[in-house]
Amino acid sequence: MVIQETICPACGSLQHYTLKDNRLQCAFCRKKYTLSSHRSKLSPQILERIALSFCQTTPATTAATEMGLNSKTIQKYYDLLRRTVSEANEKQAINTFGTATIDPALFYNCDCKGLAPGMKPLFCLARNVEGISLLFVQPVPPCKTATVANTDIIGWIYAREQNAFDSLDLDRIHFLSTTEKNIADATNPFWTFAKKGLVKYHGGFRKNFYLFMREMEFRFNNHNKGSTLAYLTNILQGDLNNTKTGDDNVQV
Repeated sequence: MVIQETICPACGSLQHYTLKDNRLQCAFCRKKYTLSSHRSKLSPQILERIALSFCQTTPATTAATEMGLNSKTIQKYYDLLRRTVSEANEKQAINTFGTATIDPALFYNCDCKGLAPGMKPLFCLARNVEGISLLFVQPVPPCKTATVANTDIIGWIYAREQNAFDSLDLDRIHFLSTTEKNIADATNPFWTFAKKGLVKYHGGFRKNFYLFMREMEFRFNNHNKGSTLAYLTNILQGDLNNTKTGDDNVQV
């Protein structure tokens, strides 16, 4: 039976199968993993400090030293926050557009000057009531029909060539506007914001690009909201359905 209650730690998909041993297997990348119910042993005050450190993009090692904790503990909670906001963002995209993915053919068919051979799209930016949604490139399954109007698409994040696509080289990944027809490589507030955030991970974002881009989406849409810290604190202070992800954590 396919369920939609958690996010795949490898590819970010919400589609999973339950195996006979009660583990989950991703319906897309086939990764197997387990869920465990977990109530934090840390005090509410420490959890709030961890949420604040995540908000401020404080490195896990620095936050651990300040709080007298193991850096792996901080990394675990950072990872939980990242995966929770990623799942929420994906669900919002699905609720708004019917899918969190987009057909790459829309990129190659867009009416933009400067579209050169070899360019490869990673995702598009689409307008929603909260700000923007990221719709990641992959062929849309027949049962999942995207309902994204051309007027909703602000532009595309693309790699200049295959090597840049494979290596996720930020210096060769750019924004292509669909609203400014005469600008092939326009500056975009989100992509400028996201690149500055990703640089702080010293390349660690490449291990799970999907999750880190979802984090940047959350940060961009909420960076001026006073309720952001309370939202993240509530995630940590409640009962946690923590996905065991092995060594996927990245120093922040």
